[in-house]
Amino acid sequence: MAGRCRLCTSNDDDAVIEHVAAYMWESRMERVEDRTPWEEAGATWKTAFGEMAVAAQQALRLP
Repeated sequence: MAGRCRLCTSNDDDAVIEHVAAYMWESRMERVEDRTPWEEAGATWKTAFGEMAVAAQQALRLP
């Protein structure tokens, strides 16, 4: 799929981080029998996956 890079073109870092965190969560839930949607993940999990999303964003923006 060709398109614009969300990381490069977004003006809303918080939205990008939320999107990446949710995407990573959902990708893990595909392997779990009793899956929990991102919206119901809870504060601890949302914080942990949000921190990983921030780290991923920072790593991808390194020169």
